[in-house]
Amino acid sequence: MIAFFTLTSAGIILLGILPLIDAGFLGSKTSVGPGFASFSQVLGSWVYAAVLDYAFVEVAPRYPDGFSLSRRQFLVGSVGAIALAILAIYGFASLSMKKGRLVFASIAEMFAKEVTPTSEFYVVTKNVIDPTVDAASWRLSIGGLVTTPATYDYPQLLAKSDPTDPDNVDTLATLECVSNEVGGNLISTARWNGVRLSALLQAAGLSPNADWIVFTCADGYTAAVPLSRAMSPNTMVAVRMNEAPLVTAHGFPARIIVPGLYGMFHAKWLTKIEATQGEYLGYWQQKGWTNQGLIHTTAIIATPADSTVVGGVVHIGGIAFAGDRGISAVDVSTDGGATWKSATLSSPKSDLTWVLWTLDWTPPRSGSFRIVARAVDAAGTPQDSNPAPTFPEGSAGYDSITLLVS
Repeated sequence: MIAFFTLTSAGIILLGILPLIDAGFLGSKTSVGPGFASFSQVLGSWVYAAVLDYAFVEVAPRYPDGFSLSRRQFLVGSVGAIALAILAIYGFASLSMKKGRLVFASIAEMFAKEVTPTSEFYVVTKNVIDPTVDAASWRLSIGGLVTTPATYDYPQLLAKSDPTDPDNVDTLATLECVSNEVGGNLISTARWNGVRLSALLQAAGLSPNADWIVFTCADGYTAAVPLSRAMSPNTMVAVRMNEAPLVTAHGFPARIIVPGLYGMFHAKWLTKIEATQGEYLGYWQQKGWTNQGLIHTTAIIATPADSTVVGGVVHIGGIAFAGDRGISAVDVSTDGGATWKSATLSSPKSDLTWVLWTLDWTPPRSGSFRIVARAVDAAGTPQDSNPAPTFPEGSAGYDSITLLVS
């Protein structure tokens, strides 16, 4: 009986629930891997089965007439149950609100992953189960306020993204989610290849009345950008990521890449592009999120990790990003913001990517030190120091960590 409850409970979690939340079968996509994920779920299910067995086999026979609680016992038990429920809710809420930081194990790893491996590229989705699109039957339609509506199948779009085609665009760009906390890990860089959106719109014959471009996706998601942003030479319908076809999690067979705007405008699983007149509110905008979406300038301390014990010369490093505006400077404080030093900037992979920065620091004494970073964009505009939440326009404020010097 214990084996039955153990394997049934663990199987439901490992083979059913984890794949539904994109953690993979047996927890293969979790940070701990399938081995530990399976072990932890089997162990937890075994404890659950053992408690059930004890309750039904050992406890129940001792009370054949059942339990008869007094008023006092009922009240005490109810208060205890409510207290435990509150503690459980608080614990789950604390875990869910704890942000994941962007962290590299070392400066060397940071430079090695300046272009994020596709398997490590951040993923945000509104879906419990993302759509699986059949490339053979998939079509992309261009319509709305155009004179010549068009439809493209997957081979046609691949052909137009070939380097020999004049409509091809190939560039490195960093994407960041609007819900990324200061210092968070919902930011990644990849090489994107596809077709210039402006070329598709011009081929369809844009109406002079059109001023917004709306994207509709296979999962019902919608987003829109002003025509001026859509006509940027770097805005594309992407079909490849890091020199390989898009994977399902990143929008196969085609998605929008619109540098300079937060990730919610980079629509995945694209099926329709429409030219419209007047501002359009997409899926997240209807829920109150910004429809401007300009990425805020930010500097993130990505190595060492927060609360690391260090000694000797400390190699501090991180990334700075300002959308498509570029970065001109990063300053780092090792005394909580009292004084600042200029970090060394690397040459970015493109004008649309994050910039890596480094600073070597020799601590003057042992103890705790608060490290703070700030950036300046290429136009000379400094990063906003005032803390702001992610909703509705993206987070703001300086990133900081604590280092413990032995």
